[in-house]
Parts: sequence; structure tokens; C-alpha cells
Amino acid sequence: MTYGAIIVCSIITLIIVGMCLGIGYSAGSGIKDVIIGGFVGALISAIMWGCVGWYYNSTEAGKRARKSQDSNFNGGITRRVRVYDMDGDVLEEYTGKFDVDYGSERILFDDENGKRHVIYYKSGTVIVDEIEEKEK
Repeated sequence: MTYGAIIVCSIITLIIVGMCLGIGYSAGSGIKDVIIGGFVGALISAIMWGCVGWYYNSTEAGKRARKSQDSNFNGGITRRVRVYDMDGDVLEEYTGKFDVDYGSERILFDDENGKRHVIYYKSGTVIVDEIEEKEK
């Protein structure tokens, strides 16, 4: 689950539980209604957390969101970037742990030494692969 999802779900949980407790309190029949209201709020929140957890663990979009966040917070993913010319020959190859920013005409990344690379691929192909540490 991403940090943004955790923050949003936490805020929504506080709102739901608070509203349900308030509804239970306003029912005016005593502590029993407040407890029932809190239980209903907790149940609704648990269902919401379960659905969000399912999304981030069971869908490809959720897995990509988690991987993107991990890349942003942990200095990137170990990758290999290969730049090919129009004939399919490798012009350049970069390997290391970095985050890649994609644009419509270019990719941008800073390598492990802090050197910035901007590759425009109008006249060739760029392939970015995630690799295992041992492949480096």
C-alpha cells in the first residue's frame, strides 16, 4: 500500500468512526448506542482497509503503484538502460540503481554517481529493464 493511500484511509477511518460514534451518541439511549455506533464505524473502516489492501496486493495497477513508490523513496530500482540506433546496434548501456522519468520524447535519470542522463529517442530505441542485483 502506498503512503498516500495509508494517509487517506487513516483520515477516512477517523471521519467514519467519529461520525458513527456521533450518531450513536445522538441516538440518546445511552452508552450501548455509542458502542454500537463505534462498532459499525470500525466495521465499515475494516472493509475499506481490506478493499484498499486487496487493490494494492492483487491488481497489477496496485503493484505498479507500490513499485513506483519504492523506487521514489529508495533511490530507484536496479535497472539496465540500453540505447539502440535505427539499425538495432547498441549505442550505450547504463546499469545501476536509479529512478527513470519518462517523457514523450525522452527519458531522464541520474546514475549512482549523480551524473544526469537525458536520452532523446526520436531516432532510435531505448529499453529500460529491471534487473536483479546479481546481474550487475
